[in-house]
Amino acid sequence: MDTAASLPDRCAAVEDPPLYRAVVVNTGGIAGRVEETETGTRVPTGAPGHPEAGANPEQFLAMAWSTCLNATVISVLERNHVDATSRVRVEVELHREPNGQYFFTPTAYVAIEGLDRDRAQRFVAMAHRRCPVSKLLAGDRGVRVLLEDY
Repeated sequence: MDTAASLPDRCAAVEDPPLYRAVVVNTGGIAGRVEETETGTRVPTGAPGHPEAGANPEQFLAMAWSTCLNATVISVLERNHVDATSRVRVEVELHREPNGQYFFTPTAYVAIEGLDRDRAQRFVAMAHRRCPVSKLLAGDRGVRVLLEDY
């Protein structure tokens, strides 16, 4: 497989070395485990609806996006000299298409303490445009970022 051909245009021309590279290996699909190669952290994987087996792809996506988006919200607030606490809650739903295939609909709920809704919405929009995971999800159907009360 030629991975370079599958990269988005913005990545194909990148000549600078990456700031960081994570390498995670899955064995066994949703009935196995993932292992992060730098630290050796291992997490068992399981199918949705079977939490006793391990974490599922929906949970991994929710963890990644909530962490990345909230870190970006914090960065945007700091760059704008706003001292406020934020929280991001992500829900990832699994749906079935008429042809039997599956798709996710992820929704991020962002809360910023002490800001009026208009101002908070501006910061959330800035963060969503900058967040690397948001960029990965860009253009996907059903992706939503909503403001909620803290």
